[in-house]
Amino acid sequence: MMTTADRTIIILALAMICLVFVAPLVTIWALNTLFPVLVIPYTFDTWLAMLLIGGVFNVFKVSFKK
Repeated sequence: MMTTADRTIIILALAMICLVFVAPLVTIWALNTLFPVLVIPYTFDTWLAMLLIGGVFNVFKVSFKK
């Protein structure tokens, strides 16, 4: 039987995984909104590029402070 703590950990892990997949698309959307001349397409290549750029510049940081 799962405890409330186990469910919380699973929900947080799923939320973090979803954030990793959604964050690059949100970044592309924001750039297209701010700079309409860019017209960046929503493709796997651009998603992967934004994921790599985010990793290189540490844009997607997660820290757990105790």
